[in-house]
Amino acid sequence: MSILEKNPDLADVIRSDEHAQALIAESEENRRRLEAWGSTLAPEPRPLLPDLQAPEPYPLEALPPLMRDAAQAIAEHVQAPLALAGQCVIGAGVYLAQTRVNAPHIHRQSGMPCSMFLLTLADSGDRKSECRRLAFKTADEAEEKARTEHRKACDEITNMAGGLKGKALEQFNAEHPLPFDPRTQYSDATYERIAGDMIRGASAASWDTDEGGQVLGGVSLKADTRAATLGGLVKAFDTGTFERTRSHGNAEGSGFAYNRRLSVHLLAQAVTVAAALDDPLLRGQGFLPRFLFASPASLAGTRFLTTDQLSRKAYADPRLQRYWSRCEAISATPQAIDPQTGEVSPLVLDLDEEAAAEWLEFYNEVEGEQSAFGKFGNLRPFAGRAGELVRRLAAVFACFEGQQLIDGECLRRAAVLVRHSLGEWARYTDSEAVNPKLQQAALLLDWLKANQWHTFDARALQREGPRFARKSAAYRDTLLGILAEHCQLLTTNGKQFTINPLATTATTATTATTATTATSHAAKGFATGDAMATVGDKSPCAHILSPSVANLSPVGSPATVRPVASVAAVANTKQKYKHGGRVQ
Repeated sequence: MSILEKNPDLADVIRSDEHAQALIAESEENRRRLEAWGSTLAPEPRPLLPDLQAPEPYPLEALPPLMRDAAQAIAEHVQAPLALAGQCVIGAGVYLAQTRVNAPHIHRQSGMPCSMFLLTLADSGDRKSECRRLAFKTADEAEEKARTEHRKACDEITNMAGGLKGKALEQFNAEHPLPFDPRTQYSDATYERIAGDMIRGASAASWDTDEGGQVLGGVSLKADTRAATLGGLVKAFDTGTFERTRSHGNAEGSGFAYNRRLSVHLLAQAVTVAAALDDPLLRGQGFLPRFLFASPASLAGTRFLTTDQLSRKAYADPRLQRYWSRCEAISATPQAIDPQTGEVSPLVLDLDEEAAAEWLEFYNEVEGEQSAFGKFGNLRPFAGRAGELVRRLAAVFACFEGQQLIDGECLRRAAVLVRHSLGEWARYTDSEAVNPKLQQAALLLDWLKANQWHTFDARALQREGPRFARKSAAYRDTLLGILAEHCQLLTTNGKQFTINPLATTATTATTATTATTATSHAAKGFATGDAMATVGDKSPCAHILSPSVANLSPVGSPATVRPVASVAAVANTKQKYKHGGRVQ
């Protein structure tokens, strides 16, 4: 609440005071003069950011009916992006299918695993955990039950051997071995731990976590052995093979395991995996190209609740009940696991004639787009993996639908989702090249416009501006310097700033040149505002205002301008210059 709002009598005095009215008139005249000057003399603002493509709508209709309805229901109840819910439902389907069917391979009669790697980026607070919980409900419940029974069985055997020692204990242990750990889900783990369990007899696993940054940015992929870790993950994806060699003193950790299954389902914040996704080794070695990827826009700020929404419960939603029933039915079917070796050897779901034709058309289309000037010319490692991912995903869909063959419908659905993933990889690759400080500067400009800080003092921004711009005075000055150098702000002394009257729609570029320039600057590690111009070389605009214009009361000191702005507010002027405000 302003001073005048707290003191209505003072407001009445100002309305009746001739001097105050003169100040109001002067303020209005100065505003008109500045706007008239700005419209004719202000320099053309230069774009801060490339014209990035918005996320394409998630192709929800491409999911099989039960999975589609479940994803829609999850997104509605949780108020999360459709892509986040869809990826979680696919992840649950992969977990169920990987020990029951094989995907068809072009050259191998025995097929290939239908296991998949999935990665979804979502901000903190975007309901990643809740989406995953609803999608994996039946799998989580079965896992909890199996682990509880295993723990009870182990406790019983341990209690039976309580008083035994020496040879008697050895004989008892030989006759009563502890049951094998039924664990199939890993969240807080490493590749080394999972590989060790496979070598010791585990058949299948799902590396599944809503803290994907711990996987892609964890110890396994930062250590000196990360190349070997990546190679192991790639081999596990391709053939289900795990191999590890240790020193003679650590022979227990050595060994190999064939025909195992590992699916990976990661939900992560972009900031926690940014370095990994830009790592040439992770891209070039083929690890990232094996992921079905989504990076939807956040819904934060739009997730308002109504009393009707509060009365609806996810567990009572018929769409989710049908989906969970189908998951339970699949879980009740036998897994193709050899009890002696632990190997997974399921039957192959072949493509029918229509599906084979659909896949061939998809493959050739994507192959053609990998030419130098094609849509995926810069994404060849990812596009080159698309045909295989389509076959795997189609096998998962066919398994979930209870089909004995992959038909054309399953294949088309899978192709749509894999193509969407390629588009998301392309969009993410474009956006990650933008210098973060340019992004912050653009965000600050949006805040200034939204809060009507048409003219302001840097010190006021430090006190009352958005939190990200108040990290330090130096950081604030860096952002202001970027905006001034791009002619988005006008200043004569680096202390008082005015939004360029022409800076209305020029915060993003309209040509690809911007992305190229921003990429080159980011690659060189430039951090100063001077190095962060985008299209074209910079023209001098840090000291644009002439002395006469700079001395106008709208760009005077805060002590002078604040009362004028308040007086103008009392007079209900249509436009005012704000030098302060509260972060909304």
